[in-house]
Amino acid sequence: MPSRAFLAFQNILMYRSFGNINKEKIMARVQVYVSDEVSEKIRVIAEKRRAEGARDKDVSFSSIASMLVELGLRVYEAQMERKESSFNQALYNKTIFENVMKTQFIVSKLLAMESLSPHLAGNGKFDFRDMVTCIREDVQQIVEKFFPQEEESQDN
Repeated sequence: MPSRAFLAFQNILMYRSFGNINKEKIMARVQVYVSDEVSEKIRVIAEKRRAEGARDKDVSFSSIASMLVELGLRVYEAQMERKESSFNQALYNKTIFENVMKTQFIVSKLLAMESLSPHLAGNGKFDFRDMVTCIREDVQQIVEKFFPQEEESQDN
């Protein structure tokens, strides 16, 4: 019967005193009940570390569970910090998209104006349609470096 996730913290900080000179902080004792699945995953991590050459005394169920709790707390704190942050990802994305679109339209209009210049008349290199085709091909090459597509999905 798998146990339910249950935390029973015994947050008792114990101090060992050596006379009145030094006080050494001992780790808090925490009793944690986890499911069999979680227990098995922790055991697998321990076995993997031992297989990688870690000593038995350095790799224990307790040390791995402690590491996972600390990691979980960091993730939780980061999530809470993001919730409290005034940063709005959706608004940021919208602003970036608007500015990219404005830039694209401005450049398109400038390109069209430049292609009509009498100084460039007769030069096929500056024909508007040829420039647009060339720009699209160059952009596609660069985009494919960062976002490679499978051959079946190239319907564009």
